[in-house]
Amino acid sequence: MSFYFVSIGGTGAKVMESLTHLCIAGLLPDNERLYITAIDPDVGNGNLERTSTALNNFNVFQNFSVGNDTLLFKNKISIVRPFPWNPTGHDKTLDDLIEFYHHSNTPVGKLYEVLYTKKERETTLNEGFRGHPSIGAAVLAKKFDDGEKFSTLTAQIEKTIGEGESVKIFLAGSVFGGTGAAGLPTIARLLKNNLGDYSDRISIGGVLILPYFSFTPTDKFDELFARSENFLPNTKAALKYYSEKENLFDATYFIGDSVMTPVGEFSVGSANQRNEAHIVELYAALAAADFYARPLHAPKIFKYICHHERDKFSWSDFPASAERFVQFARFIFAYVHLIKPVLNDLISGEAKVYKYPWFVDFLDGVDLTAPDVVNFNFYAEAFAAWLKQIETLDGREIFLINPAMFESNPARLVDKKLFAALDGNKTKLTIHEIFYRLTEPFKFDSTVKGFGKFLRRLYDTCADN
Repeated sequence: MSFYFVSIGGTGAKVMESLTHLCIAGLLPDNERLYITAIDPDVGNGNLERTSTALNNFNVFQNFSVGNDTLLFKNKISIVRPFPWNPTGHDKTLDDLIEFYHHSNTPVGKLYEVLYTKKERETTLNEGFRGHPSIGAAVLAKKFDDGEKFSTLTAQIEKTIGEGESVKIFLAGSVFGGTGAAGLPTIARLLKNNLGDYSDRISIGGVLILPYFSFTPTDKFDELFARSENFLPNTKAALKYYSEKENLFDATYFIGDSVMTPVGEFSVGSANQRNEAHIVELYAALAAADFYARPLHAPKIFKYICHHERDKFSWSDFPASAERFVQFARFIFAYVHLIKPVLNDLISGEAKVYKYPWFVDFLDGVDLTAPDVVNFNFYAEAFAAWLKQIETLDGREIFLINPAMFESNPARLVDKKLFAALDGNKTKLTIHEIFYRLTEPFKFDSTVKGFGKFLRRLYDTCADN
């Protein structure tokens, strides 16, 4: 079995960020490869850039070995390129993309002029479809008719099937914006049509993200852009569309929020659009994990998520076990707070090797400046920052990881005592206990050393048992 994830638009990119962290933490079904692709005309989007960075970090260090040809991370990720795919090109308007000059002064051209305003037709689309799914639908339909992008994606899927694998494909995007609302049904239908010969080997799922944030544009914006006051009408229209059309997905998940979280400084798009992670995106990523865990030809389902209290979230509100996620979070914080500073001091010569038996056992002779080690360092910091954004969400009380862990910036342990109650439950796993466990005699093949072997040892010491 192979898993595919298609991110559509800015919201899809943020779901992809959460899914990347869940995959690295080991919350997907064992030993399956995850193929990831993204569709977004706003290729400079800050949210997509942050996700791409985490993916590219993992791409460098995902081959860490623990010996005996066993990899440290049980799921590998492959990026299907071009990543992201931009359906609009650079400095193109809707008129350019549908080649309006061919249809000017014809009945088709006149109908087109009735359906789209002058501003919709003449605004460059470098920063996305600006909350106008009608623009996105026209562009995507034209590009797909031309055979762009999906020749690459479908070729990869066909190759996977040709190797004897079955495939589960999951799409994620919003139904209230531009790119996601236009892309979700279009891409699902395209995949079904193009891969119809393999219907017995393929299952397609999708998460439809409902409104969960709002923003207030500044007065200077008189151009075309998404407006949060239109989110609910757009959502109503989208859900009506899905209710009347044939079901495009084998499993459909609806996830939104009754409270619209205000985002930071407004931006039409591009690098300035860098919104913090949200609990809704984590739920959507867990929906993907749920879909991947389902049997290939399970009955079609529609799922929605609810929780006990309006403004509070705890592990009891999640459809997944907390144990593995908490252990991974504990592992990351132990690395960032305990291990990384020591490694930096050893590299600089400010610390002596003999004080750290675990270094002698696992890392003596290992190049700590190698790209895979450096990229893991970057990723550990990124995971802590992502978790901090989830836990410190405005207007919400989140009780997954103790929020007191995140009072510093970047995320650091402000009090060593907090580590023992990382998820709110008191344990014996203090920072001192982790250090002690690392220095205990450990039976292992002394010929097998390396950073991956050490990380596995650290992860195991972070288990609450």
